[in-house]
Amino acid sequence: MIIAALGIFNACEKSDALIDQSIDEQLLDVTKPDVYSENGYLVVKNFEIADSLRLMLQNKSLEEQSIWENQMGLKSAKMFRAEASDKLAGFEDYDNAKRYAEQLVKEGYFNMVDSSLCYPFLDYSLDCILNKDGIIKIGTVLYCFQKDAQISIIDGRENTLSQYLSNPENCDTSVVKVHAYQKLKSTIPTNYGDVVPGIRKYSDGGGVRWTLYFKYGQATMEIPNPNGGLHTIQNGLKYYLYFHKEKKGTFGWRDSKGYFSHQHLSYDMGGNYDPYEGAYFLRYVNMTPASGYTQINYSELSNVYLDVRQWNFTWPLDPIPSSYPGTAPIINNFSCNGKLISHDIIINLTVN
Repeated sequence: MIIAALGIFNACEKSDALIDQSIDEQLLDVTKPDVYSENGYLVVKNFEIADSLRLMLQNKSLEEQSIWENQMGLKSAKMFRAEASDKLAGFEDYDNAKRYAEQLVKEGYFNMVDSSLCYPFLDYSLDCILNKDGIIKIGTVLYCFQKDAQISIIDGRENTLSQYLSNPENCDTSVVKVHAYQKLKSTIPTNYGDVVPGIRKYSDGGGVRWTLYFKYGQATMEIPNPNGGLHTIQNGLKYYLYFHKEKKGTFGWRDSKGYFSHQHLSYDMGGNYDPYEGAYFLRYVNMTPASGYTQINYSELSNVYLDVRQWNFTWPLDPIPSSYPGTAPIINNFSCNGKLISHDIIINLTVN
């Protein structure tokens, strides 16, 4: 079972769920757990453990995810969306399905533009460790991930987050830090075009549609806070591919399971433009084109994630405070084929 294999879990205290007897006894001997649930969200000791947990869980089946969540007393965004997809698929009447879809829109889980399920936060790969509202506590800081920003509640209190969400103009900036996401784009005119979040290519046929997204999220690090303790700053970007399979339903598209494989054709990454120096510096990482397809997941999944690369800035983006705008990383000539094995559909994505 998944929880027996995740060595970073030290206990399930503060969870109402019973501990499975198959859990390694060493996990039960630790008095200060590294991961537990509290008030409906996950509490993790630090970012390193949070990222390890994400990597372990992100491509696990819903059954495996459910076993772990039952141990932790948590319902993740991943499970909330899966249950919403099943409920949406269960409607036979179009009007009832539409009303439920409109309810999901308010919660950030349905997009009426393409009639598809989605998430209320930008970095989809976090769905396995965030709750449905995009909340997680890492260290002593409470984080709320959204489509356009990361909200950091330095005092770790839910009341502070609620006050900010209801009245952001009247928040205490010493305990609430908001890091707005920047869209990726070319900083100087080039022949390469733009890189923006959510680049999507999709193919459909026979009532089945599957999508290949190129996405990015923040790479972060912790540094001393001038007010005491630690605070998190962005020191780079992480790029990943998001494979998504859907099936046509009564209303729009619903998540549907499948097996995915990929093939890297070419990969050059690098470049940062320093506005202070007024110069463009090249840094490249080259990958040899793959000879064939590599299967990503070994159990059927609706959403599959493949980490591509992490890019660290020359200087971190420090929100407390800094006028330095940071570097502007770009990707050149990224090309990847994806294939849905069960339908033998091949789709190519090239990002410049």
